Amino acid sequence: MKPSKAWLAGIILSAALLFSACNYLETLQAPSDEAITADIQSKLFADSLLKTRDIRVTTEKGVVTLAGRVETELEKAAAENIAAQAKGVTRVVNQLAVGIASAVSMPAPVAEPAPVAEPAPPAPAKPARKPAPPSTPAREAETVPAAPAAQAVAETPPPPAQPAPRQPVEVTIPAGTVVTVRMIDGIDSAANRPGEEFAASVDAPVVVDDKVVIRKGADARVRLVQAKSAGRMAGQSELTVELVGLAIADQTFAVESSGVEKVGASRTKRTAATIGGGAALGGLIGAIAGKGKGAAIGAAVGAGAGTAVQAATKGQQVRIPPETKLDFALKAPVTVRM
Repeated sequence: MKPSKAWLAGIILSAALLFSACNYLETLQAPSDEAITADIQSKLFADSLLKTRDIRVTTEKGVVTLAGRVETELEKAAAENIAAQAKGVTRVVNQLAVGIASAVSMPAPVAEPAPVAEPAPPAPAKPARKPAPPSTPAREAETVPAAPAAQAVAETPPPPAQPAPRQPVEVTIPAGTVVTVRMIDGIDSAANRPGEEFAASVDAPVVVDDKVVIRKGADARVRLVQAKSAGRMAGQSELTVELVGLAIADQTFAVESSGVEKVGASRTKRTAATIGGGAALGGLIGAIAGKGKGAAIGAAVGAGAGTAVQAATKGQQVRIPPETKLDFALKAPVTVRM
């Protein structure tokens, strides 16, 4: 018995719809531009040489742009290779400049004039000889012996007075002061747990009363206080971090700050969309194959397929990659002896 043309057309249409559904699911699983940027930044930081270079990464619709400066062409090619191998990248625009930035010439120090030696005081004058008394016939004239000459003593000039030592000054960083830090370590909602601490550095100096109290580049510590990973069917990933330590005036201070929260996309909305899309596709295929009677059966099968896809994949995780800037507001004042 030869298959009818309608039956063959139904098979071809069903195959085309299944192919479109696979492409749709693949599109949903493609990483976002933010995820691509974070992935490339983490891989550049993992390289012991490239992490010391000024490399900035931006992503727009899968096209990655590298900007900044490296020292050699080999480093430029290595950075481009790392970016090209990241998942979801369609093209890499390498705008990295090659060469070492010229150092700013500093003026030569002006030599201080040599101190002028003070002249030695003049030697005391020799005392005058006493006149001899008038001679008499009874005795001979007596002469008074001259006093010995005084020796000139050279006086050593006193040493210059030493300046008084500077007294320490207490400076208070008020509550509400914003401290901007740049992360050195990366944080992942799927891998890290609350209580873990991570290295960071101060990205902008903190000034109080025209005095730089916290210099740029000072060490900082960030603590993970909440880490929530999205489930397979519902929920969303969350990360909450706080600033807990600062290096100020060669001392380490424990501080209290507001929390910074990073939240991923909702897994519940994506699950509903995927299951609904599977039901609609299954209903269409069932209607074609069963001439309208199989629509309900196809919808049930499609919904089941969508649920299986969601159950087999995890929700989007939240990451704070290295080089990320975070702003923290101090909850309590900090007093420092400068």
